Amino acid sequence: MQFDHNTDYPTSNEGHQPIDFTDYTATRAKRLTVLDLEGATDENVVYTRTGDDDDVSDESDMTDSDDDESMDVDSEYGDDEQKVIVVKLDDEGNSQNVGYLLKRVLKTAIYGRVRYALVVRKRQTENAAAPAGALVAWDVTGERCAVKEMSWTKIHHLGNRCEEDPVKEVKAMQFIQRHYQQTNPNRTIGEAMIGSKVMPSRDILDDGDYLYSVMPFCDGGEFFDYLFNEDDGNAMIIGENEARRYFLQILEGIETMQNAGVTHRDMSLENLMIHDHNCLVIDMGMALRIPYEN
Repeated sequence: MQFDHNTDYPTSNEGHQPIDFTDYTATRAKRLTVLDLEGATDENVVYTRTGDDDDVSDESDMTDSDDDESMDVDSEYGDDEQKVIVVKLDDEGNSQNVGYLLKRVLKTAIYGRVRYALVVRKRQTENAAAPAGALVAWDVTGERCAVKEMSWTKIHHLGNRCEEDPVKEVKAMQFIQRHYQQTNPNRTIGEAMIGSKVMPSRDILDDGDYLYSVMPFCDGGEFFDYLFNEDDGNAMIIGENEARRYFLQILEGIETMQNAGVTHRDMSLENLMIHDHNCLVIDMGMALRIPYEN
């Protein structure tokens, strides 16, 4: 018998493109170089200069590069050991009193890298109108963060060549976070992280050169590293009760996303983090919104 058509192919109810995430909200930021002052011994204070605030980056200055060598993470970032502060800017382009001190690199990614960071606060002085070049003191708090530092040049260069989309990632994080907060109001970032089992966004910053996704720091690291020893490659043996507990937490994270109408599409051991014995879903770069009915 000869078939002229496939009866299983949807005709009246064909699949449509996924729904776009709502646009993300980012705060303008400025990257300040931390000075290496001779004789400075207090690790709880770092210094910048007021002149660093004058030249605010403009996104219009960005150009795409076709040189693949310029897209190499190690060549693009020459300050692995150099500490910098990413500080928020107000509407007039002046630095605010809070920022993030970027320190060591935790992990490299397709569009940049993830850095360990500490919250810093500008020390208030009597001389509010300090001259250009004057030292600015920042008090280092013990508040830890992880900052995903993504190059706009690399984002524009790779375009649609990669399935992962860093812009969509920050959109998805804010979208899921807003949805969770609607049903769980008045929760802190830490409480929302543990309750939802999904990594929340603390801040999204943009200095025109880099897009920064600021997240809470997870003290347990990647779930993959928790299960596998990098030194000998041997897997860690965990008990059935512990495995059941982690599986339940992963399912809770997936449920949080599904309740918001989002599918992750890239679940793996590398995309799970451990914090305070809780397993959290991270990395929404391939996530999609899926329409559904209750």
